[in-house]
Amino acid sequence: MWRVDPPAEQILPVLVLLVVFGLFLVIAGLARERRLLLLRLRREQDKLADQQDALAHAAVTEERTRIAHELHDVVAHGISMMTLGVGAGRMIMEKDPARARETLRLAEESGRQALLELQRMLCLLRTEGSPGTRTPQPKLSDLSDLLSQVRTAGLMVDVIEDGRPVEIGLALELSAYRIVQEALSNTLRRARAHSAHVTLRWRPGFLDVLVRDDGQVTTTATTGHGLLGMRERATLFGGTLEAEALPEGGFEVRARLPTAGEVRSGPRPAA
Repeated sequence: MWRVDPPAEQILPVLVLLVVFGLFLVIAGLARERRLLLLRLRREQDKLADQQDALAHAAVTEERTRIAHELHDVVAHGISMMTLGVGAGRMIMEKDPARARETLRLAEESGRQALLELQRMLCLLRTEGSPGTRTPQPKLSDLSDLLSQVRTAGLMVDVIEDGRPVEIGLALELSAYRIVQEALSNTLRRARAHSAHVTLRWRPGFLDVLVRDDGQVTTTATTGHGLLGMRERATLFGGTLEAEALPEGGFEVRARLPTAGEVRSGPRPAA
């Protein structure tokens, strides 16, 4: 029986076609897997973006609530002073009219200040929270105690007051104090910082608060909740806050807070 083998010229095209078809299937499969991976990646990126937005919103809400709790104490103090002033003025009205008028004037100023801070608090507060404590909130004159605590923690720090201090509201004093406190706390948390410098620069119409350290800059230094809280405190009064790494090393926080009023007669913060 005779067997006829196909010539090589006929087998080669078939083999080439099979190889090409196989490569096509492999490439098609890889392309499909790539599309699936890209789709999955986009979904994960969208999910991560949603989570980051939720975390940022929660952080803002938390900071605003905490600030509003502190402003609650400031408002309560102002109302207490107003009530005491009105009561004292009523009692001495007949015996000493001039003193009574001055007492009532001070009570009126306390009432106006309390109303202003209450309006700020209502604009800021977004969520329900627990009532504030009765502990007096710190002022700029309390910076010496804060600096002592920071030095005890191992950080050399000094404060310089430049310019002529003016009378400002308790809420604004509280915000300036908290900005210094949070900036120094960030310096301690970043570690490897040996010293820090605090400057209170009084100028007509505003107060500059500057905190500079010689520590190493980390990602959390520019993205943490502390920076968010400081910025919220500054913008609450129409001010600004900037924070950045310094070319020569270290980190600096600069806050500009609008002010108005007369020359301060109280004590200044000690270095």
